[in-house]
Amino acid sequence: MARPLNFDPSVKLQEVMMLFWKKGYNGTSLADLMQVTGLSKSSLYQTFGNKHDLFLSAFEMYHQKRLSQLNEILSSEDTALNAIEKLIHFTIAEDNEVNVPYGCMTCNEAVEFGPHDIKMSRLLEEEFQKVEAEFVKVIKRGQIDGSITKDVDEILLARFLTVTIQGMHVMIRARSNKNRLQDTLTVVKRTLKK
Repeated sequence: MARPLNFDPSVKLQEVMMLFWKKGYNGTSLADLMQVTGLSKSSLYQTFGNKHDLFLSAFEMYHQKRLSQLNEILSSEDTALNAIEKLIHFTIAEDNEVNVPYGCMTCNEAVEFGPHDIKMSRLLEEEFQKVEAEFVKVIKRGQIDGSITKDVDEILLARFLTVTIQGMHVMIRARSNKNRLQDTLTVVKRTLKK
């Protein structure tokens, strides 16, 4: 009979998520994981599986938080175009804040893993599809409220926004000039407007 856990796995997973976000998968050692969680090797493995499984769980937690945040921002404004503009301003501001010094975990891991890890590639593709689905919803809303053009298919616009936002995360991480990012916002607005 297994002993009951004397810790909250979700709290430990949050700690692990922050560590992987900061150091990446390859930069995180088992010793790092044990130190940040205060758990032994056996407790880590019994609770979360191997390092790769633990990483995938941590990444899924990150993605769920980001998707919830995306949904909240995209539904917060009177028009869909205003909501998208708010998201871009939020992206620029958030990625430069002290509390998000590691950039976008999705971008970081897409670069780190690339096509080398099939499970991670699938997870990244699922994430991009979920983000696109959120953008499709807000674009359809914008086509109804009149703030977004009906001349371009909503799926194409959603993919454009997904790639643009992900690219902005990379540029911000590289400490790109803020004028370049503001210019991107101008182009996004012109592309989406009627």
